[in-house]
Amino acid sequence: MPRVYLAGPPFADEYRRRATELVRELGWEPVDPMRRDFRGRTEGHEEEIVSGDLADIDSCDAVLADFSEPDEGTSMEAWYAHGRGKRVVAYTAGRTPHPWTVYVAVAVHADLEQAVLALGD
Repeated sequence: MPRVYLAGPPFADEYRRRATELVRELGWEPVDPMRRDFRGRTEGHEEEIVSGDLADIDSCDAVLADFSEPDEGTSMEAWYAHGRGKRVVAYTAGRTPHPWTVYVAVAVHADLEQAVLALGD
């Protein structure tokens, strides 16, 4: 079963919930880095957080990136995945995508359902 890393801002809980449902409907396994929830206590855990995220990305076939708002972590995850040859699909919720987002993504969609479907293209 293909696996997809759910990149997104730390407090994008609704995105993660809905993306998980849609990804499972597609027959993929979602990998949510927020299962290791460090919100509010990241200081001193940077190595653990980033190492865990990189290992998760390496274990996945693709990355679904929520770019509905600017987020450094999401940008770094998408860039890393792109550099590793992973398929990156960006979800923007209608926000105009940054040129770097367009560069690293094989597809950019304003609609989450369309973004998830693009994982399988």
